[in-house]
Amino acid sequence: MSETRKFIVKSQDDVWFFEKQINLFDILDFFPPDAIEAKDGTHGKELLIETDLGWSFKTDIERGKFCFRKKAKSAPGTGKWVVESGLAAGDSICIEKLSEYHYRLVKESKTS
Repeated sequence: MSETRKFIVKSQDDVWFFEKQINLFDILDFFPPDAIEAKDGTHGKELLIETDLGWSFKTDIERGKFCFRKKAKSAPGTGKWVVESGLAAGDSICIEKLSEYHYRLVKESKTS
């Protein structure tokens, strides 16, 4: 059975912040340790992130910011997903673990 971690979007200010990055600090134990960037700056092992929008991306986790490295709004990543999903206050960002290096990013709507 898969595990899921959720981030509740409390306000439109949160939406703006999530467009920049989804902070994973509180759930780092949910990901394999070698997926986190090494102290010397070497990228971590890539994770495959599928989205509920029909596209996916590969990324590791940035050390220091503790977020997925792929976060621009112009290319597949978390920023683009936040914008295209129509994320709004009251929704939840759900990260589902499908296997050790395979995850799914899903919006749970406040109206669901």
